[in-house]
Amino acid sequence: MENALQRSPKISKLTCGVCSNVGGEDGDRISNLPEPIIHHIFSFLETIDVVRASAVSRKWRYLWHSIPYLNFNIHNIWSNPLERWSLQTTNEKFKDFVNWVLLFQNGSVSIHRFRLSCLNRVDDYTLYRWIAVVAWRNVQVLNLHIISDEPIKLPRSFVTCESLVSLKLDFGNREHQGVLNLPTCAGFSRLKSLDLQHVEVLDYNLFREFLSSCPLVENLCMKECFFHDFESLDISTTSLKYLTVDEFLLSEPKGLRSCKVICESLEALKLHFGREIDKCVLKLPPTCVGFSRLKSLDLKNVKLLDHSFFLKLISSSPLLENLKMDSCCFPDLKILDVSSNSLKSLTLERIEFGGDELDNYKLKIACSNLESFNIFAPLLPDFTLEGLNSLQNAFIFLETIGEYMEAKEICHPMSKILNGLRDVKVLKLSCTPYQFLNAILEQRSYFSASFNNLKSILCVTTAEWTVPLIIRLLNWSPNLEVLTIYFDLDEYYDDWEIPDKVILCLTCHLKTKLRVSWLKGVENRREIISSSSVALKFLEPKPFLDFFLTHFDD
Repeated sequence: MENALQRSPKISKLTCGVCSNVGGEDGDRISNLPEPIIHHIFSFLETIDVVRASAVSRKWRYLWHSIPYLNFNIHNIWSNPLERWSLQTTNEKFKDFVNWVLLFQNGSVSIHRFRLSCLNRVDDYTLYRWIAVVAWRNVQVLNLHIISDEPIKLPRSFVTCESLVSLKLDFGNREHQGVLNLPTCAGFSRLKSLDLQHVEVLDYNLFREFLSSCPLVENLCMKECFFHDFESLDISTTSLKYLTVDEFLLSEPKGLRSCKVICESLEALKLHFGREIDKCVLKLPPTCVGFSRLKSLDLKNVKLLDHSFFLKLISSSPLLENLKMDSCCFPDLKILDVSSNSLKSLTLERIEFGGDELDNYKLKIACSNLESFNIFAPLLPDFTLEGLNSLQNAFIFLETIGEYMEAKEICHPMSKILNGLRDVKVLKLSCTPYQFLNAILEQRSYFSASFNNLKSILCVTTAEWTVPLIIRLLNWSPNLEVLTIYFDLDEYYDDWEIPDKVILCLTCHLKTKLRVSWLKGVENRREIISSSSVALKFLEPKPFLDFFLTHFDD
């Protein structure tokens, strides 16, 4: 419990928001604002700071009595409290302050938002009294971050609160989840948003009844929750628009094994599971219209046993604009077909295919309105890119090309990639395919067009032997404006010298100049690139993971 109360930076005293106006009566401009605006400004502060503000202006003396936004955080109310008091004393002082504010506030003022971060000790019912008070005062938004020594049960008076529209319960962290005893009575009749984080749920039937008793819920988020002995998670509701299931925690192999989602009104679906989960079943609504309103689909560590279902899912989602699949598995599939006229953003990371040969799989992308395409693959797939006339941004990151493939076998699929991406404006490449790209650009039979629309190139490279490829890319990109190069190895044998006179874009179009950086861990950093006409801009180095996340999600 003591670890939950970390050191907090010292909170500076709130200074007066008074603008000096010599000889004028409007020096205190904030106090002259309408009260709702003043309340909105103070809603971003902790309640302790709002109380302190009463000493700043005479007009603010009783402001905290009526402010409908209450924020209490035991971690921020004092500076380094454990250096002054014991944990028990700190907790008691915090409870005294919250009790004092709730007691002297104007009880007739409805609470718009109540945020509370605190500790809950065994046989201490203070937390439940606070929840009952805010329910009585018609709270609309309630955020509770509680570290508790015992299971937490929501009071009946709170469950039946008709004013609540948003509820967030956070009971710990990844190492510690608090147990939530779900209510047995119906309630939350007007709740629209439910966010559960680090919550342990013991009874599956109660959980289903709990969700069904919230007929207006539009947003449901469950992050790093622990569903004890659940084999299947079944979410069926007609009102749900946004569903996030992120990082479910499992205690044993017999934990959650499947997920069924039947939500006809769903607009955004995010399912992120650990690798321990064998499969995830997405069941279409009974009407067979699919997710007719779905705009965003984000899947991670999901095994899709039936490819026909995936095709039906895509084809029956006419509004789908964003599709992201990370570490998803198609055990019986060797051709992945993504065809959609509505899709605008597609990200594929480490897709796993079945078959005897892991590298013997095909990927077809046919999306006429696709604007952004990112792929991170361990091996080179056989690409088929059709009708990507709207594509603006492409990131191709390959770990390996194929150890047993001949150069000609590699050049053919690589040339298909280049030809499919010839109209992009932003192109990002990993270092793996460079030697083959160089051969492709050298022979007109593989690639006969130019990157006429290309404005920005980002290259991750390892050594000076990639210079010829970069020069060829520059020559094939007459309208280039930005060139960014990242180095990820320590040793370089020769300095880079870019011959400006043979690269038209360097002297005619390059506007943002040449940007150079190293990934962190590269110790022997030096200016290895020389150019007489283009000024260099050296960027701060960054870890590889940060680099990947930053540029892959752009």
